[in-house]
Amino acid sequence: MRKLVDTNYLKSEKLREYLADPANIAVIPDYVMIEALASGDAASICERFKILAEYPGQVRVLKSTHAISGLRVKRRSRGLQKRLIERDQTANFSKFYATLELARDGDEPAKRLLAQKSAAAAAEIAQLRKGQETYTANLAEHAKKYTDAELAILTKGKPIPQELFSKVTGEIVALADNMFMAHGYFKKQPPTRTLSNAFIFRYAVAGYVVALRCIKEGGAQGASAKNIGNQIIDAMIAAYATYFDGFLSEDKRAQQIYETTGDLLKFYHHDIKRFEEASAAAKVSADATISKATALAEA
Repeated sequence: MRKLVDTNYLKSEKLREYLADPANIAVIPDYVMIEALASGDAASICERFKILAEYPGQVRVLKSTHAISGLRVKRRSRGLQKRLIERDQTANFSKFYATLELARDGDEPAKRLLAQKSAAAAAEIAQLRKGQETYTANLAEHAKKYTDAELAILTKGKPIPQELFSKVTGEIVALADNMFMAHGYFKKQPPTRTLSNAFIFRYAVAGYVVALRCIKEGGAQGASAKNIGNQIIDAMIAAYATYFDGFLSEDKRAQQIYETTGDLLKFYHHDIKRFEEASAAAKVSADATISKATALAEA
């Protein structure tokens, strides 16, 4: 099993129990690393990574979010997990932890290196939160499209009816399109048949769920950039978890974001399959009509 580990799970004894089975793999996305490093305190950072350091061969560190967001996506998901993994950081995880221990124990070069990494991590989080200001500007008005009952379904991990899914699909695709254009690696959104394998699309789904959750729980104030910024990392981590075999988190909200995002992706896959089947049937019918017309003409 390959399960993605949330920041709040790093020090849990449940993680040690999970890794006690050598077949189980702990997947660590960059924002879990960033959140852990942002404090700058060597002792607490060491404590966070202590359990993982006991099982370095079962740790897989993912590439940066920017790099993964720019990956060209394919229709088939085979090999997708492997493409997300950063080989060097994964192979050098034990070395990374040894450097943390040196910094904790007062080694000056290690302390300086950790200070640099911690400052960069804190700046990354601040930049991510600042980036929500544009996104949230008109969100409260946008939420008026949904009833309280619909918002409850989208924010509480409840089963999503097809009607509601159809209602949100256009909004999510439009959001994803803006995110693709902002990335710089894309000149246009990927084809519909591969879209759901793209990280940006999955992140757009999870981010949309977070935004509606904030509105549901706090009204216009709940839709503030600060409030959404505090939860958007949960959305990013939950989006990564959809590529793997599960999500290890002690945060109920994050679990609900992950579950709702997964449900929306399943509906999207179903719709794409249905669309392709209908298109194939239409093509067969058209080919048959052409063949019949040709035969009549030749007769």
